[in-house]
Amino acid sequence: MSRIRRVLIALFSVLGLTSGALASASAIHQSSGAQPQDVPTQVAAMNKLNFMVGLWRGSGWNLAPDRTRENFDQTETVTKKVTGTIITVDGEGRDPADPHRIVDSALAVINFDDTSNQYRWEAFSQGFVTEVAPVVGDNTFQWSLVETGVTIRYSLTFTRSTWHEIGEVTVDGGQTWHQNFQMDLRRAG
Repeated sequence: MSRIRRVLIALFSVLGLTSGALASASAIHQSSGAQPQDVPTQVAAMNKLNFMVGLWRGSGWNLAPDRTRENFDQTETVTKKVTGTIITVDGEGRDPADPHRIVDSALAVINFDDTSNQYRWEAFSQGFVTEVAPVVGDNTFQWSLVETGVTIRYSLTFTRSTWHEIGEVTVDGGQTWHQNFQMDLRRAG
C-alpha cells in the first residue's frame, strides 16, 4: 500500500471519527432539552457586572446563633471565565486573631440565561448549594435565600474602589429586617 493511500485512509478515518463524535455530542445536547445560547447576549449581560471583577480585601462581621458578633478578615477574588460568559466569586474569611485559621470559604458562579433573560447565582459554602436569580443594578447586586418562614437577603453596593455588603434577615415576610452581617472591602487589584 502506498504511503499516500495510508495517509488518506488515516485522514478519512479521523474525519469519520470526528464527525461521529460531533453527531453524538449534538444528539446528547438535543436529548437533554438544552437550548443553544446566544453568547454575545450573555457576554453583554455579564459586562454589566464588570464593577465586581477584581481582587478585594477588607473585614466584616456576622452574628453567631447566640447573637455574639464574630469579626473576620475577608478576601474576594472575582474573575471572568469562559470567554466572559460566567463570573466566579471566590471568597475566604479568616480569623483576625489567627490569620491561618479559615472561618469561611465560599465559591459562587454567576451567569446569564438569555432564554429566561435572568442572571443566575449559584453559591457553594459549608456544604450548602444556593441557586437563585439575583437582582443586578447599576453598581449593585442583591440575592436572597428563602427558607420556610425565613428570608436572608444580601445587598452589595460598589464604587470604583469599595465593596459594601450587608446581610439582613426577616421572619415576618419582609415587614421588618434585622442586620446580621456586614463586609467592607477595598479593591486590591
